[in-house]
Amino acid sequence: MRKFVLMFLAILFVGQVGGCQPGDKSSAAKIPADAKMLNLTLTDVDGKKIDLRQFFGKVVILDFWDTWCGPCRREIPNFAALYKDYKDKDFVMVGVAFARQGTAAVKEFGKEYGINYHNAIFNEEAAQLYGRPPSIPTTFIINQQGQIHQKVVGFRDRAYFENEIKKLLAL
Repeated sequence: MRKFVLMFLAILFVGQVGGCQPGDKSSAAKIPADAKMLNLTLTDVDGKKIDLRQFFGKVVILDFWDTWCGPCRREIPNFAALYKDYKDKDFVMVGVAFARQGTAAVKEFGKEYGINYHNAIFNEEAAQLYGRPPSIPTTFIINQQGQIHQKVVGFRDRAYFENEIKKLLAL
């Protein structure tokens, strides 16, 4: 009986130390079940799925735009510069195009305008979570807790968004 108890304790100890507990997902990606306003899966211009929940814990700018939109064309180079400067500081940029001229046009536009961040296509899931913006660009700044920090309708310059990013990142 004593051997049985000692063996049981040894197995229990090894399981605790070695991380062999049933259902232990510590090695799996840490994606929360409910990331609030990041509970959204989009498809990028290359057909790859982007689960926005993976960005929980980071500052996320989610920009709704389209290729024909003049203010969007002015804003996108600023977003590319911001992403370049802050991507290593827990900041993520996601562009969500309405693609009225098609996905191929969005992809080509991304190359032409130097989009270096996630370039995705608007879908029904996005409409349910964020609504259908009556005007573009419409940009959501999402905080580290997955909540909307700010909704911005219309063009804003780089300094505006940079100030908000710095506030949320405490830089």
